[in-house]
Amino acid sequence: MDGREGPCSDKGQGGKAAGGPTDGRVVEYPFIIGTAGHIDHGKTTLVRAMTGIDCDRLEEEKRRGITIELGFAPLKLPGGKTVSIIDVPGHERFIRQMAAGAAGIDAALLVIAANEGVMPQTREHLDILDILGVKTGLVALTKKDIVDEETLEIAAMEASEIIRGTCLEGAAIIPVSTVTGEGIPRILEEIEKITNKIPARTGEGAFFLPIDRIFSKKGLGTVVTGTCYQGRVSTGSEVEIMPGGAAGKIRSLQTHGISANSVTAGQRAALNLSFASREDIERGDAVCAKEAFTATGCMNVWLRVLPSAPKGVSHWQRVRLHVGTADITARVSLLNMEGGKKNSAIMPGGEGPAQILPESKIIAAAGQRFVIRFYSPLATIGGGRIMLPNADPAKGRLERGEKAKITSELSRNFAPVPLLAAIIHDKGVINLSGLAALSQMDKKTFNEKLELLTSASDKYEILEFGQARNFISESAFNKTACSVLRLITDFHAKYPELAGIDAERLYTSISGIHGADKITLVDFKDLLRIIAAKNASIEMLEKDCYKAAAFNKSPDKKLLELAERIQKECEAAAFNLLKFSNLEEKLGAGAVTPAYIKRALNYLHENGSLKTLEGGLLLPGLTRQELVKLLASMDCDITVAALRDAAGVNRKCSLAMLDFLDTQGITKRDGDKRILNIL
Repeated sequence: MDGREGPCSDKGQGGKAAGGPTDGRVVEYPFIIGTAGHIDHGKTTLVRAMTGIDCDRLEEEKRRGITIELGFAPLKLPGGKTVSIIDVPGHERFIRQMAAGAAGIDAALLVIAANEGVMPQTREHLDILDILGVKTGLVALTKKDIVDEETLEIAAMEASEIIRGTCLEGAAIIPVSTVTGEGIPRILEEIEKITNKIPARTGEGAFFLPIDRIFSKKGLGTVVTGTCYQGRVSTGSEVEIMPGGAAGKIRSLQTHGISANSVTAGQRAALNLSFASREDIERGDAVCAKEAFTATGCMNVWLRVLPSAPKGVSHWQRVRLHVGTADITARVSLLNMEGGKKNSAIMPGGEGPAQILPESKIIAAAGQRFVIRFYSPLATIGGGRIMLPNADPAKGRLERGEKAKITSELSRNFAPVPLLAAIIHDKGVINLSGLAALSQMDKKTFNEKLELLTSASDKYEILEFGQARNFISESAFNKTACSVLRLITDFHAKYPELAGIDAERLYTSISGIHGADKITLVDFKDLLRIIAAKNASIEMLEKDCYKAAAFNKSPDKKLLELAERIQKECEAAAFNLLKFSNLEEKLGAGAVTPAYIKRALNYLHENGSLKTLEGGLLLPGLTRQELVKLLASMDCDITVAALRDAAGVNRKCSLAMLDFLDTQGITKRDGDKRILNIL
């Protein structure tokens, strides 16, 4: 969700950055252009010629004469806009830095030296730009001053050929010399044209900034830098560093060395995080809006394999994953496996839904682009776009098919409302707070998009229920209904003497429903009522009890006889109420199994012939009637002690009987006394 092509995008045009300097200087326009190209083709020199800033800041870079780390600089355009430019390394050993720098850029400046032409990293960088979803840019033919016109013409033709069919097809190819300055004004003009064509990022979505640099500064403490991927943040905002979880407030902000009150998507930013130490942060972490992101070990993605890849991606293949500024080992799990075969693969030039499972948890944003490379030897395979950052791993062929469908549909229509629907479908059932936590949206955006989703619930095949506002997919609803009917049918087969099964037993028997991250028993009861209303095969009885519509209870003779014996034994005990252990003794040890006695007791309970009180005491209906008569005949205050003496029982039994009558509304407690409501 980068606020432009992500699900929080409204495609709005805009020319004002949300942040900006506090001292009245130039406001940075939220736009990032990144360099790409082979080593020694003059990327850093060109950036210096355009900005006056040398992006090779490291001593090793200056000594070796090559770019090793990412470089950043503000770039002032002829019309007055100031944008950011990222300079990336060109050496094949530093592809991970290049991928980190290119992630989230708006346009690319492909640099090709006129004297050498297209080289291996020219092609690989162009592939990575395609994979990362870069839509536009331009080509700079550098070192114009050291070649003749014929060589320059050949280089231009070669450049035109290599960009055909890529994100830079049709882009301007501009010869340039950093020695004479020729061509640089044209490059700046072309970049400005591009900024005018591309919608400005809206700044919607929860704040997310992948960290590319960490350092300490005397008097300030820890400072991190990065490109704001989505959302906006202000000085004093509460943020957390993910996936670690350290949280606190932003002490101060800068963009390209200028103090700012706030920064927004598409801007470079330096954040002073005094609450965290440098040792606790590493490249690949991200600064996020507090409690808006969750570390993930599984992501649903749309994966594309480059036509130039030496081979395809097979199921469970180990790869190097580059997402944001993170570089980590991961596994690829294919969701569309041919015939369910585990040796399936996405071949070069192919694409499809997949899951990526990092070997340690990372932080990622919905809509974020990624690159995968072979684990060994390192070579770019392909990449794609993250659809659901916090997905559940697929288990089994059926679940793979369902997740493939969810991912495929979202890849075709990646927007806020379909994203929320996809989260619900992926989880099956989720409550409001859980959905908000996985949405990665700011509160205002989430509420707006949720309203749109619920107003089109039939279209998105979801259903809302319960006090906590739970959401369940149509597929999960149907599965739950089938599970409920199966459990009811099994219950009838096992206990034909009982009218139906209660909601609590169903709740604990259906996996994936109960638990802190799912729905409560109270809300599950609401779901059961909806299931019964929609399913003619299920009937709801009183007190949240359910039966198969065609079922009629039919206790066997042996059970009826046992129930009658239990009833008589309990009635014979009068006010000295029996417990289950007493019944076992009276019925004869070994003559009847405890399980069968429990079945008979459940039958009596369901018929209302017997009630179980506190402590497991069994109160038959006849004894309850006699108890009420006894209380009515007492000419003293009704207390636990008074009933104990009148009934000739112990205090525990007397208290249990009075507490039960309280719950039935027959007595009402007033301090230590009871008032009889029924005379």
